[in-house]
Amino acid sequence: MPESLIITDCPEALDGFAETGGQFGWKAADLSRLPADTRRTWQAIGGLGQTEIVCRDAPAPWRQIMAVGHSAVSQMDGIRALLQADTAPPTPFACLAVTGDNFHGNRGRPWRALEGNLHLTALFSPNRPTSELGLGLSMLPTLAVVDALGHFNAFGQAPRIKWVNDVLLGSRKVCGVITSTLAKGERIEHVVLGIGVNIAITPELPSGKFVQLPCSLREFAPDTLITLPAILAILLKSLAKRHKQLLEHGPGELYDDYVHHSCVIGRKVEVWEETAGECDNAKLIASGRVTDILPDLSLRLDAVAEPVQRGRLIFAD
Repeated sequence: MPESLIITDCPEALDGFAETGGQFGWKAADLSRLPADTRRTWQAIGGLGQTEIVCRDAPAPWRQIMAVGHSAVSQMDGIRALLQADTAPPTPFACLAVTGDNFHGNRGRPWRALEGNLHLTALFSPNRPTSELGLGLSMLPTLAVVDALGHFNAFGQAPRIKWVNDVLLGSRKVCGVITSTLAKGERIEHVVLGIGVNIAITPELPSGKFVQLPCSLREFAPDTLITLPAILAILLKSLAKRHKQLLEHGPGELYDDYVHHSCVIGRKVEVWEETAGECDNAKLIASGRVTDILPDLSLRLDAVAEPVQRGRLIFAD
């Protein structure tokens, strides 16, 4: 079996992905004959045990990429469960589902996994001291999405980062990410990145001041064919590049780019407790105009003495 492999039960959904010179087409595979760890990973991300699968070589540096047509479980939760059981797939590893149930964002907020959109989980194993990585792992997936969307000139505006980890086009949210690390002592062994990008479908969300209005890439560029395989290929390259940058140079360069792409500096904002919009007694933490984002990603507000380190941000201008 090749050292690097794409495994999927829905090759049609990846049509056009990883079709570079020298690669062969899909080959039928027998799931029962794959290594036990590979079968466990497949099941953990929602793959069915009796399904027909096909394989092909994965693009460097990815060791494994798995794609399922439908997952009934959060793939991010499935990967975390594997890691906690000391059953890590070979890394870098990525998986996605064309559709899914029980997917979620920060604080377990539901994320609708709709066909045509991208629902990606990526796993890296930096095994570096926390002091070397800083908050680089939190910035990494957001910057990778900004990098990937920057390859397209059809949106009429550049993607921007809303503190802490949403990507906007104009005033509307096109992507959300979450970062989860697993540490041993003072070292971060693994990081799991969850990324949702609205490519073809704009999800319907309840209205409210704490809900950033969503959009899809297709809404912003209806005359340009932007597909899941195209976004996936570019995003995987961007993720690998940003991860390498972090390991080789530390978080400083990522921080500079994060601030450069931010859409909150200069804006008047309110920062509420994380439970805002979910319970009635959430409190306002701070309000004012953002003057800076510090290297620990805390916000400087012109009317607040101490930096704001966490909370749910809404625009107030």
